[in-house]
Amino acid sequence: MSEDDDDDVEIETTSPTPISSTSLPLTKRKKGVFRRDWLSIDRYSSWLQEVNHDLTKARCKTCLKTFSVHCDGKSAVEKHVTSYLHKKSMKAFENNCSLAQFVIPERELDKITAAECVFVFHGVKHGHSYRSQECTINLIRNAFESSSLAKSISCGRTKSRAIVCNVLGPYFTNKVIDDLLKAQYYSLSVDASNKGNCKIFPFAVQYFSPTGVRRGLIEFISDPHEAAVDIFNNICKIIDDNKLLIENLTSYGADNANVNYGEHHLVFQFLKSKVPHLLKGNCFCHVLHNAVHAAHDELPIDIEAILCKLYSYFSRSAKRIESLKKYFEFVQTEFSVLLQHIRTRWLSLLRSIERLLENFEPLKLFFLNQQASTDAQRLLQSFFNDIQNLCILYFLQNILFEIQKAELQLQRSYTTAVDLHFIITNLLNKLQQKLFDKYYGNNTRLILNKLKEIDEKQCDILIKTFDSFINQCSIIQISYMENVVDVLDMIHIRDLDEDKLYSEFYDAKSLYDNLKTKSIKLHDQVKSYISSKTNEFSISNVTNQNFVHGNSDSEDEETVASSSSSSNDTNEDFIRSNELWAYILNTSPNETANLKKIICYIFSIPCSNSFVESIFSNMKHCWNDYRNRMNTELISSELKIRINSNYSCNQFYRRVLSEPQLLKQSRQNAKY
Repeated sequence: MSEDDDDDVEIETTSPTPISSTSLPLTKRKKGVFRRDWLSIDRYSSWLQEVNHDLTKARCKTCLKTFSVHCDGKSAVEKHVTSYLHKKSMKAFENNCSLAQFVIPERELDKITAAECVFVFHGVKHGHSYRSQECTINLIRNAFESSSLAKSISCGRTKSRAIVCNVLGPYFTNKVIDDLLKAQYYSLSVDASNKGNCKIFPFAVQYFSPTGVRRGLIEFISDPHEAAVDIFNNICKIIDDNKLLIENLTSYGADNANVNYGEHHLVFQFLKSKVPHLLKGNCFCHVLHNAVHAAHDELPIDIEAILCKLYSYFSRSAKRIESLKKYFEFVQTEFSVLLQHIRTRWLSLLRSIERLLENFEPLKLFFLNQQASTDAQRLLQSFFNDIQNLCILYFLQNILFEIQKAELQLQRSYTTAVDLHFIITNLLNKLQQKLFDKYYGNNTRLILNKLKEIDEKQCDILIKTFDSFINQCSIIQISYMENVVDVLDMIHIRDLDEDKLYSEFYDAKSLYDNLKTKSIKLHDQVKSYISSKTNEFSISNVTNQNFVHGNSDSEDEETVASSSSSSNDTNEDFIRSNELWAYILNTSPNETANLKKIICYIFSIPCSNSFVESIFSNMKHCWNDYRNRMNTELISSELKIRINSNYSCNQFYRRVLSEPQLLKQSRQNAKY
């Protein structure tokens, strides 16, 4: 029996017999049907298809034709294989299949591009080198070779740098600019620092958004010229490049250096010539720091100089440290190193004094039992030999605690000019109350009582120096606070309808009263609104974002800040003023155009320069000794990504997949 005969089975049928004659039985062949085992034959598998709901037919994928197997069965398939049309179609089909291996579906291509963007974003966020990123990508491709997605990822050093500089950096900066243009009013803050032989200038903005106060880095440049006119020209260029209106600039924020707020040829005056209503955005962290520094002249000794001498005496001598440890063992105290005080650091003085007081007894024994052979030894020996100096240390510990607490409040990401008056006024009231009550701390009081028994006149002189110290701190702060109080009379807003403003304010006040009467706490309402606006993404700014600082001092300060400034955050009913106004303005059923202008104007004014200072902390982490070949353009782009982005790496992956334009830019060769 032939192979074809398998497909045709003979069956017997009985036909109606005519009456007039008698005939023999007839045979009828069964219809041919499609056999699925044909699909496993190599010769047919690439092109043959079954036709659903009709087993008498087969379909050719290459010719795009359906033919019948009704009569000939498998012979019909063989006949189609040998046809001229099929052979011609098969050649074209095989060529297309080879090309299709290199054509990636668009959806998979989007996932590959998103993965590359996120790997670059992850490396920038966590400070990885581009060589390390390239090694990670190669490892992933080898470890997950069965994954078509992993094998298709290609992100070497050159491509990573191109994505950072020409895709992600501009993307996050443009998001800040877009939000800023909607807010209309903004402030600009500038600072300067050195990186080797480069002079670096970051330019940061502050504005009011639908979720509260936001800050961002819009430019980071290197310029060897640091005169006031050069800084002014750079500011004007940056404002023009980002299509901002200089007349919407509300204040200029900077530290209190002469180049910014001096008497002649200062940046502020150049800007004020273009924007007459411009306000001074004085950094009150610097104000408090300078007030303490100036008030030290009222004390009989220079504590800052003593702290520096002590640190330098032990910092580079293992022999002296070993000798000092014996005195710690003698007084049964655990050894701890002295902390370095840096005169330009806001938070180092109090911590250095506290560490000195912890180690005062073993240090005193060490120096009093040493033979003074140098000027430094004689100075330190006389310092520890006078109980009056211990009294001064306890006094400073008590006063600086209040001042540093205010400094930490000013450095919070959500502290604004609206909160400034309360923070400074509260500090001044505490200092004045201490002055009125003559209370300088319990330890100070105990030592003063001992001094009074020894030399009452000397004790009275010391108390007067304490009073002078507090007065000097208060005078400097009050002089700056006068400018803050006058801000309300200096606000200039174009096209402000004061009659409508009154009506809008009354509506907002009524809304606030109604919100407080709801069963849900106002705090929970505000937090729910902020979460809905941000899709539960963190909107924290640079001072408390997940930035990694490149030196231990910065990390220590962050620890102090988090431990010392959490009192308000632990209060369940605490509401940030900027978030409350954002909630009221965006939930008000009535138009609030005029009130919104006032709010955007006021909340755009900075109360300190700590945001710009923190940019340098991030710069030190990005631009360290192991990454010293990076240029300013690359550092600028990395900082814009780190500071202006508010996504985690997982969140950013989902974000990239929903941004077709960002995916397109990442794939294009134009990024190079």
